Amino acid sequence: MENLPVIMRGTKVVLTPACREDVPAYLRWITDSELNVFLLNYGKVLTLEQEYAWYDDVVAKAASHHLVQLAIRLAGDQKLIGNCSLLDINNREDTAEVGILVGEKEYQSKGYGSEALYLLCRYGFDKLNLHSILLRHLSINTRGDKAYRKIGFREFGCFRESVVRDRVRYDMVYMDLLESELRNPAAGEG
Repeated sequence: MENLPVIMRGTKVVLTPACREDVPAYLRWITDSELNVFLLNYGKVLTLEQEYAWYDDVVAKAASHHLVQLAIRLAGDQKLIGNCSLLDINNREDTAEVGILVGEKEYQSKGYGSEALYLLCRYGFDKLNLHSILLRHLSINTRGDKAYRKIGFREFGCFRESVVRDRVRYDMVYMDLLESELRNPAAGEG
């Protein structure tokens, strides 16, 4: 899919609206055992029809779900490489939580996710007037943790041994970010 409206532009990636045509890629990513271990819906078996139903019920009606769902695409040709979201948007408190997944493995650990997360947070602060953004991840997600810290997220606690993966317990790490702490990795701030 090409020539989608660009919501936020970086040097490596652009954020565009999520598209129904992206659903098969989303399903491929969330059912990949190397990626699924880090997701909150770990172990859930989904069909393509269920993923389309999720898109139709949640993403297509994002405003009613206090959600912004965006696709992560390469800046040049808009090739889809991941997705990201601001969820549980609380307009009273000006807070939200982020979620991000770089699903195409050839683009992992190369700065694409950091830039996408920076752009998503910039969108949250600039367009949604957020004050604080929450992020949570499994303690074994070292690649993600590095990216989160790179753009300014700070750990404020963990829910010890609260997540089980293949009968092994892990901590859920909680991080947050204020606008004044946000750093642009593409500008060498991270």
